[in-house]
Amino acid sequence: MKKLALALAAILLLSTCSAFADVLLEGEKVWDGDTPFEFTLMIDDSYEPDGRVVYEMLEKKTNVHVKLNLAPYQVQLEKMAVALSTGDYADVIAGWLLGTKDVIELGGDGTFLALEDYIAKYCPHIEEVLNRPGVRESMTLPDGHIYTIPYAIGEPEVTFKPYINQVWLERLGLEMPTTPEELKEVLIAFRDNDANGNGDPNDEIPFGGDTNNLNLGMCAGWFGIEAVDNNGYPFFAKKDGKLFFSANKPEFKEFIEYFADLYKENLIDPELFTQDLENWKAKGGKDLYGVCIGYGPGDWYTNYEKGTADYEKYGENAFTCLPVLKGCDNPLFHRNSNGVTLFRTQLAITDKCDEEKLLAILRWLDVLYMEENSVQAGNGLLGVEYEKIGDHLYREIYHKVGENGWTQEDEDRNTWARCFTQSMPRNMGVAKLLPYDKDEPDPSFMDLCDEVYRPYMTETFKAVWGANQEDAERKSIIETDLKSYIKSKIAQWVSGEADVNAEWDAYCQQLEAYGLSELTDIYAREQGLDIHEAN
Repeated sequence: MKKLALALAAILLLSTCSAFADVLLEGEKVWDGDTPFEFTLMIDDSYEPDGRVVYEMLEKKTNVHVKLNLAPYQVQLEKMAVALSTGDYADVIAGWLLGTKDVIELGGDGTFLALEDYIAKYCPHIEEVLNRPGVRESMTLPDGHIYTIPYAIGEPEVTFKPYINQVWLERLGLEMPTTPEELKEVLIAFRDNDANGNGDPNDEIPFGGDTNNLNLGMCAGWFGIEAVDNNGYPFFAKKDGKLFFSANKPEFKEFIEYFADLYKENLIDPELFTQDLENWKAKGGKDLYGVCIGYGPGDWYTNYEKGTADYEKYGENAFTCLPVLKGCDNPLFHRNSNGVTLFRTQLAITDKCDEEKLLAILRWLDVLYMEENSVQAGNGLLGVEYEKIGDHLYREIYHKVGENGWTQEDEDRNTWARCFTQSMPRNMGVAKLLPYDKDEPDPSFMDLCDEVYRPYMTETFKAVWGANQEDAERKSIIETDLKSYIKSKIAQWVSGEADVNAEWDAYCQQLEAYGLSELTDIYAREQGLDIHEAN
């Protein structure tokens, strides 16, 4: 990447900072009266470029015109490859077209511009997103630069977790369990007392789980250790800011022994490790589960409808999150995220831009990142599709074709999918969107669960941009072997097919034989962490 002139930057800053301050505070035009800027944007989308009302709105606010180069994803992916190989590429490449390898290679060779210093100076709304927990670390490449603009969407801090049937608890006069021992007593009561009230004393399944997302090891946190089969860093955790492997520790064995005892007592679904998703859901639909692991109760249980007596008593869900049980002095629970889903490769600015154009693009993007503008880009225009009714609070405007002068043409023009390119990055953080007949949001069930779990949540790993080729190949091999082996042993030990105490030493030796120490070293390099001495 050729170096950009500092003198030009100083001139631009003096000439434009006043006007830019206006747009950041009030959404007015940038460089009002100056010659409009234009940049080319290559992005995947199935609609034609004309009639994109949010682009029109942003142009009025910023005096920046976007020349859209649109094509469906697969077609555009092929066009991008040709453009990059010939050097005839756009000022900006965005959407789902780029992968981590593209960003690493094209940032490294100067095709994509480093953005972090410009964002810090000129883009407070994008900077605010980068300053959210874990975002900046995940956006920064190993060379210290940020080459892309994040697409941030709110997410629960804890996703999959155990839920307990609060209706069964009340029906049997039971208290919410607070320890593993108390949970066992509750499960026994569920098993023996027709907890679902259907007259069949033998059909209750005290403990079950989503077969596809079981992660039974999350319950190891009750005994003081994080042992989750993550998609990244399986059975590894952070402890005291250092890398820690958990599936060969005494606490892990204690977790296994506890669940093996529950299984032996017929307190766990005998098909827990073998059934398919539909079978699991069918059991849930018959109200057979007392405790169940899943994303949310609605995945396996028909929620209560508003206006019913049960809804007034229990809310939408018969199930509520099972608190973190205290099986040791310091119980914990796996944190899935810092509250944001982050798509990291959604937009890059190329070296086709001089600094003047680069600043115009970034300022345009920062206006897009204003909450009201991001809401409109993703959901439709304010005053047409939504109205703002409070801080971070937006309500849908009722309309129907054929009523109040609303035509099919209006519907087509203003639909959320048509008014903007939906693969563009945006700031969808704390804004709440309500249906037309509501004045305030219901408390989010997942948010309420996060509040219960937050005092016990562990640290998350930062998202990384990939290991070097040698590390990547070895990591893939070792991860596959280790995950398969550990998951198979958990199933065998819990179900009673094998004895964890009899096999423990041989199991730990086999982990090393698969390459545990080597994998630990690779992960430590990726995360920039020291290895915990307990390893």
